[in-house]
Amino acid sequence: MSDIWSALRPQLETFTGSLPLAALAEADTHRDELAPQLVAELQRIAADPTAAEADGYVLHLYAMLLLARWRDSRAYAPLTELGHLDEAAIDAVFGQLGHASYGRALASTCDGDIAPLTALADDADASAWARSAALEALTLAAVEHRAPAAPVADFLADFGARQAEALRGNQDTSADIQLLDLVVTHLADLGATDYLPAIHEWFAAGLVDETFADPADIEADIHRPAAERIAALRRVGHGLIDDVAHEIADWPDIFHLPPVALRPIPLGAIREPVRREEAKVGRNDPCPCGSGRKYKKCHGAT
Repeated sequence: MSDIWSALRPQLETFTGSLPLAALAEADTHRDELAPQLVAELQRIAADPTAAEADGYVLHLYAMLLLARWRDSRAYAPLTELGHLDEAAIDAVFGQLGHASYGRALASTCDGDIAPLTALADDADASAWARSAALEALTLAAVEHRAPAAPVADFLADFGARQAEALRGNQDTSADIQLLDLVVTHLADLGATDYLPAIHEWFAAGLVDETFADPADIEADIHRPAAERIAALRRVGHGLIDDVAHEIADWPDIFHLPPVALRPIPLGAIREPVRREEAKVGRNDPCPCGSGRKYKKCHGAT
């Protein structure tokens, strides 16, 4: 084990309350030496994700973000493999980054072969969040010229047609994510004007949530010049991973619960049993803050 890896790993392995910005900057200066170690960490978690369930364990997340920042395509295979985990495992492995960074990390490490991403998007047994990340990764990789645009647009259109057919048979809008909604916005981000008739048909059939994707906005967005579409994605934080510190900026709030000021107990109530006004939150229950993480991995972390 190299000296620099021995020095930096303890600082990146467990979140202790403060961001290891100096260690991350040091890692940037030693990327050639550290990248194989970080790739091995992702491969280890892909083979056995239980290690990521330990409270505060974040080495694999730093590995994902650093390798994405470095555009290291060796991370692509283990990252796409992780996407096929079930929803509970995805939550344990990625937490909030499953929503915010995972798809963009896939795009940032994409080696040009879109087959792993299309396979993940098509995996009906995978988490809806992972499938949506694959769709995002396909689009972003194409927009940023890390994957061929035409096959990506063709896949998205075909995927959307299959989703539309399924919705026609069962228009249940109760799911957290409707993948057809995402397809429409991604085709607009790609400037895939050839597929406007299909998009119009999906809207006309009431298959797309117009509070999520407005038809007029989609029409305008899909006709924008490529440079404007790329700039728009970057402007709203949907571009490739470039700044690790930005990706983890809210970790101190997520991993640690601020001290709670308790109301004083009236003297006359001291002999009475204290009754909880709200149901107790179990460590494996969703955190009440709405982050989507388990309580033990969010405000219940110690």
